[in-house]
Amino acid sequence: MMKDQFDQRLMAFLHKRIEPFTIDTILEFLETPLNSQNRETLSGYLLYNQFAYVNLSDDGRGEYWITRAGLFTGKKLLIRPSTQEVARGILIPGSRLVPFVNPALLPHELSFVSGSRTLHRTPVLMSTASLYSLYRFFGEEYTPQFLALDNEKNRELFSENDYVDPEECTVMAVDMKDVYWKDTFSPGDLIQATVVDWYRGIVNLSVLPASRIHKRRQKEWMRLLEESLVNVFELFGPGASMEEQLSFAFYLDQSLLDNPDAAPLNDFIDWSEKTGIEPYGVESRLWYRDTEIPAQGTWNMAIVSAPANPAEESFMQLGLPVSNYIIDAYILDFLFRRETAVRDLLDRLVPIHDTSPSFTPPAIERFVTQRLSRFGEHYNWFADHEQGMLRNRFVILHNALTVFILHLQNAGIRPNRIPDQGAVVLGQIMAHTISALEILSTTETPDAGEMESLWLSVEGMEESFFETKTSIQEVLPGLMKKRFSVIKEGENPDE
Repeated sequence: MMKDQFDQRLMAFLHKRIEPFTIDTILEFLETPLNSQNRETLSGYLLYNQFAYVNLSDDGRGEYWITRAGLFTGKKLLIRPSTQEVARGILIPGSRLVPFVNPALLPHELSFVSGSRTLHRTPVLMSTASLYSLYRFFGEEYTPQFLALDNEKNRELFSENDYVDPEECTVMAVDMKDVYWKDTFSPGDLIQATVVDWYRGIVNLSVLPASRIHKRRQKEWMRLLEESLVNVFELFGPGASMEEQLSFAFYLDQSLLDNPDAAPLNDFIDWSEKTGIEPYGVESRLWYRDTEIPAQGTWNMAIVSAPANPAEESFMQLGLPVSNYIIDAYILDFLFRRETAVRDLLDRLVPIHDTSPSFTPPAIERFVTQRLSRFGEHYNWFADHEQGMLRNRFVILHNALTVFILHLQNAGIRPNRIPDQGAVVLGQIMAHTISALEILSTTETPDAGEMESLWLSVEGMEESFFETKTSIQEVLPGLMKKRFSVIKEGENPDE
């Protein structure tokens, strides 16, 4: 598909571009007309997805952009290896290089060098509990998945126990014997990591002697990072992940980068009294320490910031969580179900029937009909069977989430009035469901490991949705009563 090719070229530019660029630079690279509409669309897309950051030029009249690759390539961060790691001659990357490295790469996919030497991986058996602090910036909730993906042995170990932690597991650690022992590593020394190739995940490791570490200036660096993170909370909120929050913090205060007085991020989070890792629905985020992260104020579920066509624009205006990829997933599910009534497909995509039964905006109906005709020419039910069953589960979940959230919206219940971060949990389940459907929006089968992970995910998400929906329904009468009492006092109704 043309859009797939366009997206691939755009990602290639953003992942490999190191020098600052203008919007016109990237439009020329994409062979797209230089006009105000395209500039606005692309700017909105980059801002919404945090793939690049914008700076005003020195004269304040223009703007230039920098990718994450450009922001972090050549920059240094510090790691404090544990006594156990030094004794065993290893280093476990975990999340200790977040946010400096490419987030598309898993820890075991990073490559390490020391000067001209390639540092190889070696399997080490560790207690699972001792590994959690090394993966903390991925979130405690995702650590079992990262450990399971580290190697084939772990994948089998965790899946056998439905991702319940075993007492011990094996991780592919970096063999640091040459670095620790040949470079005479001493207690108090740190490991300095320099990002050599952001896109490919190549990092150079060297020893930073304790004699070059200035505690007072290091605390000042941590104070500046703390201040920058508070700015992130105010400007950006909890964001999509801790990795995004940290990346934005370093962008906001670039004096933190390549600073000789930097501190390891694990040291920072233990030191900071203002910021900490806090629960956010079923996930974790950086936030004000010991403070609940508030839910957003509205239910708008739209996931498209820069519509690629009239159908996406219609879904955005309706506030529905549907993009081209989601449309394709629903169409493939329609074919998998062997249905013939297109109205059923349209009603699932646009489940808004309160005022006009079975109404679909013409732009959506026309686009869906065209895509259905194209997919229907080559669809093979037998070849799609396994993937089709999985896709069907996610489509059902996506539709059920949409319908329930619309029900809450129409009832005038705002997300931030639902206790126990119930609205946050719904949003997170929706986000993961959308990611899964984007993977399953073609008939090309993901690899076996990804399919296994998706099957485990859908079961957990269905259970989480049922529990969250039930708990919200139990408090809904009380929320409705409070809402009507507020309206009686003269406040405008919600939504």
